[in-house]
Amino acid sequence: MTSIAAEHLASKTPIVLDCDPGVDDAMAILYGLRAPEVEIVALGTVWGNIDVDTATVNAVRLLEIGGRPDIPVAKGAGRQLIGTEPTFAELIHGPAGTGSTILPPPSGQHTGEHAVTQMIRLAYERPGELTLVAIGPLTNLGIALATDPGIATRYKEVVIMGGAFLWPGNITPVAEANIWHDPEAARIVLEAPWPVTLVPLDVTEQAQVTGEMLDQLRDTNTPAGTHLHLISYIYLSAYEARFARREAAMHDGLALAIAVDPTLVQEAPLTRVDIELNGAHTRGMTVADLRPIPNLERANARVVLKAEGNRFVRRWFNVLASWD
Repeated sequence: MTSIAAEHLASKTPIVLDCDPGVDDAMAILYGLRAPEVEIVALGTVWGNIDVDTATVNAVRLLEIGGRPDIPVAKGAGRQLIGTEPTFAELIHGPAGTGSTILPPPSGQHTGEHAVTQMIRLAYERPGELTLVAIGPLTNLGIALATDPGIATRYKEVVIMGGAFLWPGNITPVAEANIWHDPEAARIVLEAPWPVTLVPLDVTEQAQVTGEMLDQLRDTNTPAGTHLHLISYIYLSAYEARFARREAAMHDGLALAIAVDPTLVQEAPLTRVDIELNGAHTRGMTVADLRPIPNLERANARVVLKAEGNRFVRRWFNVLASWD
């Protein structure tokens, strides 16, 4: 099997997804709804790409587009733990997280449960079973740990789209957006005693979806293909202005894929990762000991430095193109 190791198709990986949709979140969520190795148990929303109210509406709409309105959506934190009013990524994701389009509201709505409460509840209902995948700022996770530190022993693993190590940041020269948005929460998450895998810009920037691929998805006339093509114009244009290529990184999709298919990972040292909180020019920087012989006694995260991004993109495209 060329797209994913056969043993990982034998069973689904149950995922609690914390997200801020967002164009690349939409790419990840719709993939997760269709890929046979993924079981999305619940979505929690958080501020980040856009405000949390709009992110929640988008999450509910995506589940309806994907034919899974039964999956619960819980609205979470609307701002970072400490600091000024939050800023959003309108130039990348559009004012409503759907590019340049204004879409009608979904038929359904969120459950009314807070995303933090949902995260804690599910940890106790299914101890040792669930993988927590965070593809937005880590505010919900930080609050959940502060509320009940015991959840750190009840999640099987935490996979985070976040950080930049041997690659430039995407919001400052040294900081990646999800970590920079709430570095205090990120530090709380990394200090907790649960297995953490960081999927940073070092690998997500190597997983590129092209405008041609999105055109092909549109031509499938599926709800998912039509929606992703519709919302991706600004996202692709922002990358084209920077790199002169009409293609864009699939940050969140790669993190979700690695959570369910570890064979995508080629290099991921276990090491110590700290979050810079105070530097005038380095706030939000992920600082890691990547020397050949790190101090494993203090290691708190696995950092993915090399991954098969192209294999994931092919897998992503084939999954969505075959949606019936």
